[in-house]
Amino acid sequence: MRLPFLSSGGFHRVRQKGRKHIPTWLVSFSLIFGLWEIVSLLGVIPPDKLPPLHAVVLTFVQLGGTPTFLTRVGQSFVNVAFGIALSLVVVLPLGLLVGLRSQLDQALTPVIMLVGALPDLAILTLLISVVGPGNVAAIAISAFSAFFPIYFTIRQGVTEIPADYFHVASIFKAGKLQTFTDIIMPSIFPSMLTGLRLSFEFAWNVLLAVELIASVAGIGSFISSSLGGQHSLTYGLAAIMTVGFVTLLMDRAFFGRLERRIKRWRP
Repeated sequence: MRLPFLSSGGFHRVRQKGRKHIPTWLVSFSLIFGLWEIVSLLGVIPPDKLPPLHAVVLTFVQLGGTPTFLTRVGQSFVNVAFGIALSLVVVLPLGLLVGLRSQLDQALTPVIMLVGALPDLAILTLLISVVGPGNVAAIAISAFSAFFPIYFTIRQGVTEIPADYFHVASIFKAGKLQTFTDIIMPSIFPSMLTGLRLSFEFAWNVLLAVELIASVAGIGSFISSSLGGQHSLTYGLAAIMTVGFVTLLMDRAFFGRLERRIKRWRP
């Protein structure tokens, strides 16, 4: 009898499992950071314009042990998280209704697309004039930025639910609550997770402008003061690196892991 794993295909798979591959993203980061260090050390760009990578990394480590800086990072993270959570509370029922009702979709989606095309800075200025500067404005603009990726991914997820699922639910006389929990939510959850993932990254991208204009004592104001001369440029780059690492950590450690777990969660 021929054992399956001794076949050419099985043996190849065993060998593949035994190999340890270096993550592609790690190779990309190594090339970029290596080029940065080489350019700085060779003096191609003056140190006052581009500090060496090792100096930025040392500053990054130093700031990581500073309670004041960590408080600013935490404040920025909380503002973004609250904004995304607030947006999800509003978007989830709206996205479900639009996805299930084509007439409502035709009436609302073009309007939402039009609003989404408006510049974020213009909306931020309007929000500040209404609610005033501070954390409330930062949370509001984060919610506004997160609204659109969450809305369109949930809407798309609902429209892609096969009609047969609802036919089977009607045959077994499933109630609306059971249909929602057993069919709709498992079907749209992967799409909704994608929307949350995109909204988190997008909200961090507008974080600097939010905190500058809304007068929020977060990492954005720290970067601004560093680039403006209150601190050295090295501090500003270390703070920017912090934003990048927080975003990467959330994407890989939280969203990526959760996405892998629910990848097969389908009704």
